[in-house]
Amino acid sequence: MRLFALDIPDAHVGYRNLRRAEFPQEPAINNGLEELWRRYEPYADTDFCSEFARQPDARFWEMYLAIRFLDARKKMRRREELTREQRNTGPDICIRKGRRRIWIEGIATGAGNADNLDQVPDLFAATADEVQNAPRRQIELRITAALRRKAEKFGRYRENGIIGERDSCIVAISGGQFALETAAAGLPHAVTAVYPFGEEFAVLDPETAEFVSFGHRYSEAIQSAVGPEPRTAFQHDEFAGIAGLIWSLRSIGNFLGQSDDFVYVHNQKAERPIPRGWIAWMAEYFAIEGGKKLKRKIRRA
Repeated sequence: MRLFALDIPDAHVGYRNLRRAEFPQEPAINNGLEELWRRYEPYADTDFCSEFARQPDARFWEMYLAIRFLDARKKMRRREELTREQRNTGPDICIRKGRRRIWIEGIATGAGNADNLDQVPDLFAATADEVQNAPRRQIELRITAALRRKAEKFGRYRENGIIGERDSCIVAISGGQFALETAAAGLPHAVTAVYPFGEEFAVLDPETAEFVSFGHRYSEAIQSAVGPEPRTAFQHDEFAGIAGLIWSLRSIGNFLGQSDDFVYVHNQKAERPIPRGWIAWMAEYFAIEGGKKLKRKIRRA
């Protein structure tokens, strides 16, 4: 079945638009998504096409993730290799690594509901003050909320016996629905959401007035409308079941002709970590000196 074969009454407006493909960019996007689907179909849930029609952003992210891992030559388990329980209620992606499995749960988080006081502002409709003050805090809160939600879900999978004791779990978050709002200098939002690196500061040489170095102030919490939200998830045992976090800005609107932009943040407290350099991440971050510092490894061209 083609990805856009279904015409269902409760389909998302974005799906309907891409299915008709009347505007200049839409035929190319439609074809690109069909190509992704051609490769992903053997691994997908049996109801993937209908769910894609209803939730195109979330299902795109699942499909895009899987294809990127196939490109990295990872041994993804096909649909027929999974038990009915694993296939219907388990995590999105299962990758075999020796005698263990790596499970990946994806989430394409949105900007937040209109009644959410910490909603990521739309910079196209923002005030001059909102544009000047990039919404780092709100984006970090979207990441922490998504991470907590998926960590709880992984916990239920473990209780149900879907995930074994040797297995690793990764949460993959897409911020593609507010990619413009993430355009700020400094550490990736996914890093400052889970490690206590706050406001960036510069150190000047008092004699030459030249920049000597940059640093980040210690900040253990993100301020929200309902109170402080810890930004120390990867320094506490509560999240020890999560090996790390994938962060990306890829979406239906910006994946064509682009390589992946995956940033991987290792969990300092992970019980079942994955090796550094497991795939060629665009960048990966891991804690050193007991979490007081982070080290970055970037992908070479």
